[in-house]
Amino acid sequence: MLLAKSGALAQAPSTPPVPGIGGPATQEQAPFDKLELFGFFAAGPTQSYAHEVIRSRGANFAPDQNFISAFPIPGFQELLRDVNPRTAGTTAREREMAYAFLRAAYSASQHKQFSAASENFQSALQLAPNSATLHLAYAASCLLSGSYPVAETQARQSIRLWPGNAEAHGVLALALIAEKHFAEATTEARETLQIFPQHPSAKFELGVALARDGQFDAAIPVLRDAIAMLPKMAMLRKMLGYSLLETGKLNAAIEELNLYVKAAPDDPEGFYYLGVTLRSKDRSEEALAQFKEALRLQPNNPQYRAAAHPDESAAAPDAESGPKPEDGSVSENLYTNKFLGFSYTFPTGWTVMNTDARKAMVEKGNALLSTGDPTEVDIKKAAARQGHSLLFVMERHAGGEPISAKFIRVSAVDMRAVPGLSPAEFLKSVAEKLKRSGLPIDLRGAPEAVEIGGRRFWRGSFIGRTMEGTRYESQFVTGKRGFLVMFVASAPDLPALHQLEESFESIKFAPDEN
Repeated sequence: MLLAKSGALAQAPSTPPVPGIGGPATQEQAPFDKLELFGFFAAGPTQSYAHEVIRSRGANFAPDQNFISAFPIPGFQELLRDVNPRTAGTTAREREMAYAFLRAAYSASQHKQFSAASENFQSALQLAPNSATLHLAYAASCLLSGSYPVAETQARQSIRLWPGNAEAHGVLALALIAEKHFAEATTEARETLQIFPQHPSAKFELGVALARDGQFDAAIPVLRDAIAMLPKMAMLRKMLGYSLLETGKLNAAIEELNLYVKAAPDDPEGFYYLGVTLRSKDRSEEALAQFKEALRLQPNNPQYRAAAHPDESAAAPDAESGPKPEDGSVSENLYTNKFLGFSYTFPTGWTVMNTDARKAMVEKGNALLSTGDPTEVDIKKAAARQGHSLLFVMERHAGGEPISAKFIRVSAVDMRAVPGLSPAEFLKSVAEKLKRSGLPIDLRGAPEAVEIGGRRFWRGSFIGRTMEGTRYESQFVTGKRGFLVMFVASAPDLPALHQLEESFESIKFAPDEN
């Protein structure tokens, strides 16, 4: 699913909380009323957990056939028919109206009319902002529509109102996985299992989150347990095969990935992982066949192309003729790049490194960031084909020789093969790469939006601690002509870094065409 933009929700009016349902978060919840029970089932809980919650919490009404028919799953209908009210309850007018909006929202969501669903959910929340399961049902609908940030927000609201609801933690885990926040997703999946250890979806969420977070040894037993509980969930075999590959268990990885590609023949990633595993076993011809299938399924993926055509020239075969991003010029301390339409004045007296020196620095950096990951060779080839080193300048030593205490690097990455990747997402992916490398280099805080010369950039701040001392780095990223343009400053201390960052105020871009 594609990521959807998250809009701000309308501010809900202040309404009196329903005792035991709204108000302060407590583990003990009052019996379900009609709104709360419908919201719980609209979120799609697992049947075993729904049975446990209804047995524990009860209800203050008996669902009628109109209520029951909204959920055509036989197991759900059986559970709802067996509900016997523990207390007689009356429903406030606002909650009756919210219930009507919830039903309309759920129906629209089931028919993939997500805009109408969102409008009805927000109308319901205006009337019942303290309904834990209304927030949860909205979160589940947002997962279906691909509105993952909104799903995360709504799931967190639901947890605040009902912290002991395993289903809410599970929905939050799914939203976090979709947003690639794998460490947080792992925490939420574990919380789901802490509340309800038999929760099958949480096993899936935990296994996937651990594997995507690079915790392969921990992921393997969880994924095996999840496959036993959910044998038809093919993606689990892909994640298990991927984890086995990364831990060097190649024969087992081939077995799992072969099973996966048979079950999911339209997923290029499965064929790619199978190819990497076969290549690691020196079965080159078989590996190449898998890489070509991955590329056939996703022709614009540069990583798959690098694997399928390992001897291809660094210049992309479909690159446009004429000027390229590298075709910039330096006059004294002014760098100009007409292709990307910008100029930058770097510090006076600094040394401009030539093309060979720039390449050597990049290769040295790549070597330092080597992880031993068997997919890394393709990632580096893809990056080399897409990346363009534009400018590398270093501070001069007093004796006239350049040293590496402070430097500024300008580069561009061709993102036309993977449109839609934002500068903020790119910086997060850089941070993830550093984390996977095992090096003590971290992103300090989340990427932040900044404005330079009337243009929006995203800034990522990194800190690295090595035997040679601490280094600080800032990366400023913006998009232009299908490229991500990066300005990187590196220094041994924060005051020096801030001085280098000030030079970026001289960046001037021509008006954007895109």
